[in-house]
Amino acid sequence: MAIIIEEKTNGNGLVNFISWLGILAIIGASVYYIFFKQPEFIEFTVSASFKNIQQLSQISINSDQLTNNQQFQSLKQYITIPLPQNIGRTNPFLGF
Repeated sequence: MAIIIEEKTNGNGLVNFISWLGILAIIGASVYYIFFKQPEFIEFTVSASFKNIQQLSQISINSDQLTNNQQFQSLKQYITIPLPQNIGRTNPFLGF
């Protein structure tokens, strides 16, 4: 006597097909938007203050003029700059 074991199938073939079709549609849409769609460019108008910045960027400073200037020499440094050996821990992998 032969024993036949069959897998019970519910009528979900259509539901599985629709779910796979939805997954493929999502993957296809994401591939399209990531690789093929051209991005829209944003229109940018230059303001008047940006034009002033361009003028400032073209200024050249001569170091000889600064060293001979009394106002530059009268400047004081109020912030102390830490030495490189004082920054950070000696061994960062040790526990606290």
